[in-house]
Amino acid sequence: INGRKIIKIESRKVETDDVVLTGEAEIEQPVSTFVFTGQGSQEQGMGMDLYNSSDVAKSVWDKADKHLIETYGFSILDIVKNNPNELTVHFGGPKGRAIRENYISMMFETIAADGSLKSEKIFKDIDENTSEFTFKSPSGLLSATQFTQPALTLMEKAAFEDMKSKGLVPAESMFAGHSLGEYSALSS
Repeated sequence: INGRKIIKIESRKVETDDVVLTGEAEIEQPVSTFVFTGQGSQEQGMGMDLYNSSDVAKSVWDKADKHLIETYGFSILDIVKNNPNELTVHFGGPKGRAIRENYISMMFETIAADGSLKSEKIFKDIDENTSEFTFKSPSGLLSATQFTQPALTLMEKAAFEDMKSKGLVPAESMFAGHSLGEYSALSS
């Protein structure tokens, strides 16, 4: 229960099997620290054993997968399970146009030589007339940052939520993350 160990005892009389004594205790455990890994630890199929055995983990993955399909036109589950070398996102129809707008609106900021902030498009090749965009990676898309980061964060979040649902997370836990793992630590 919330990371505390529950010990239950029952003592029975040998001759009659009658219960003569029962007891229960909750025992505080040492402080636990949950440490989440960073980019580079990804591998095809990661987290899928838990996805297949835990309703809680499956729910975390499925909710994110639905969002990514509707917002960006790709399935993170497909990428984790199959690690394809390329993936084409189509921008046809009203849903496709909305997805294309999401890519067009993605920006990053840099600091110019004069100290001013400069905004740039992340996907410079996507404009209002682009009908599709293909992501490619010779080692598989799971090694491409834009897919690695959500996949690892989801795997770690799903595993943590599964442990939490089983009462394995003490209330006074500490959290840490290496690089990308900071996001998993913060969300947990």
